[in-house]
Amino acid sequence: MMPYCLIFPGQGTQFTGMANELQLQGTVDQKLIDLMEKGPENELGRTIYAQQAIFAVSNALWAESGFDQPAMVMGHSLGEYMALSVAGALCFKDAMSLVKSRAAFMEHAMPEGTGGMAAVLGLSIADISEVIDSMSEIWVANINQERQVVIAGSISSLREAEPILKEKGAKRVLPLKISVASHCPYMEPARKALAEYLKGVAVYKPSARVVFNATAKEESDPDKIKTLLADQLVSPVRWEESVRYAAASGIKRFVEIGPRSVLAPLIRRIVPGIGVEVITAHEC
Repeated sequence: MMPYCLIFPGQGTQFTGMANELQLQGTVDQKLIDLMEKGPENELGRTIYAQQAIFAVSNALWAESGFDQPAMVMGHSLGEYMALSVAGALCFKDAMSLVKSRAAFMEHAMPEGTGGMAAVLGLSIADISEVIDSMSEIWVANINQERQVVIAGSISSLREAEPILKEKGAKRVLPLKISVASHCPYMEPARKALAEYLKGVAVYKPSARVVFNATAKEESDPDKIKTLLADQLVSPVRWEESVRYAAASGIKRFVEIGPRSVLAPLIRRIVPGIGVEVITAHEC
């Protein structure tokens, strides 16, 4: 079998009914199960619930997939925890507790409703930076693909930036279903709290190669992995760079596993012609 890379999506892929017909592993509480089954959608979309739900469902889908010998693993933001769990760097129980704590730290980092994220489509990173560098409380958060960049910041700054970005040439500026401003300086309190929490978590040397969001490079040293997980909260997700790194290092096939597929289309555009498969939950 040609070497494959498992990839796991992050927040925003949740939906009501996402766990239907799946065997969820332990430590998923009843309230979360009820939210996944019946909603309401806006409550499920809260960071504290969405991240746990996505992790639990991704894990269940992976356990049933048969893809248990990846050459490489990567995750987008939250998905990095699933990647580390698959690679044996985190046990499931510790990973689930980490995800829950991380989500709580992120929610508490800023007052509810004051921060958010938006995808900017059809504009280069250079053009986006030209607009937002002169503004306050707004930053590049995810470099997903050449002309799909996510920005994060205060709600007021995001609203102020939208018409300027469109005037600059953006095709669309889409607010994301995420209740916090991730991967930007607003998350510094969460970074500090997570770094402290990670001191008490056992992280092992991964059995598969892991490429990290903050650097778009591999790391296998457990202490450095802890630092990268904390730094990820305040650093842009370098997704396009990570995918190019994987392809250049011999990966011929990517398999996305998560509630919904959002990464596979990006990979097809970043490295045209490469093998891409998806395993997702069933939407009713």
